[in-house]
Amino acid sequence: MLQNKLKLIIICIFFFQNSIAQSVEQDTGLKFNEDVVKAQIDSLNETTPMNLIYNKTVGQHIKFYLFQRPEQVGKLLALSQYYFPIFEEYLDKNNLPLELKYLPIIESSLNPNAKSYAGAVGLWQFMYFTAKEYGLRINSYLDERKDLYKSTEAACQYLAKAFSNLNNWDLALSAYNAGERNVKKAIRRSGGKSNYWELRPFLPKQTRNYIPSFIAAIYAMNFASDYGIQLDTNYLIKGTPIDTVYLKKSIKIEHLAKLLNVEKEVVEQLNPAYKIKLIPILSDEKFAIALPQNKVDQFLAHEDSIYNRLSQMELAENLNFPLFTDIEKIRYTVKSGDYLGKIAKKHKCTIKDIMLWNDLKNHQIYAGKKLNIYRTIK
Repeated sequence: MLQNKLKLIIICIFFFQNSIAQSVEQDTGLKFNEDVVKAQIDSLNETTPMNLIYNKTVGQHIKFYLFQRPEQVGKLLALSQYYFPIFEEYLDKNNLPLELKYLPIIESSLNPNAKSYAGAVGLWQFMYFTAKEYGLRINSYLDERKDLYKSTEAACQYLAKAFSNLNNWDLALSAYNAGERNVKKAIRRSGGKSNYWELRPFLPKQTRNYIPSFIAAIYAMNFASDYGIQLDTNYLIKGTPIDTVYLKKSIKIEHLAKLLNVEKEVVEQLNPAYKIKLIPILSDEKFAIALPQNKVDQFLAHEDSIYNRLSQMELAENLNFPLFTDIEKIRYTVKSGDYLGKIAKKHKCTIKDIMLWNDLKNHQIYAGKKLNIYRTIK
């Protein structure tokens, strides 16, 4: 009974959204011509190794962007001016299709501070342990899932590996959303099908709309002007071109922004990986800050005096920098006589931690098995 009610609710929502799109289409006088849209998508498909197709499901997602979220598309067009060239550079370096630059649109709406209900963070929406697996640091100061450059490189590595394993871009993107294990499970349940559209009913619910949404995002970003949608200049990221400088001492971002006469929000926007807005310095490591190019020149020209004034501002504020902690991954090889409780005690963690870190479904382990163990270091 409950399942039937849920199905009825989903059907009602679908028809409600469809009716809104039709209403907006009528109010604006802009028509959605399926033949034209299909031809436009076909033209995009001719220049990519990806499989961009039009069908009714894709059409519904396109209408959602164009008729229900035109303001969002205008914002994305503005943000893409900053993010897309960087995405393209990394995708090209990794020999990946440039169309993957649209993936963060459906993942995070090009928001480096985005966080999902499940805990995925950043432009590319990495979960904690996936991020650690791909070398992204998450600690008391840093969350490199929010770092534009490092998270993009990690996403490229993930996507390249997924495509290498699945040899199909629709399936590789599905794996990015649901994990390779769920995609391979869906392939088995479908009787060995490898075509996404045939495999789609066997995928997790959220992944069934992942490829349609991706194709719709590509279409909306390329043909928005055909529907009267223009770039929203209010969301253009200020201060480009950008450069970075490595710091010689710990600083508070707000203090440096004030001394350089640049908006604090601009500096924070350019440096989202510093999650408490403080930049640490370690005895064996210096950290970089991204600034508008002219501000980098100003900083380097007056570096000593700026550091002196920063020290004075910290003293006046009685500012204390928290202890820098980091997470280290250990690859532990299970020995004869080991069991999860024994391993957990040895590494000062819990059995639940080890099961989560290694995606274990039960307590059964065997000698020679490799386990990921994470520990906090200072």
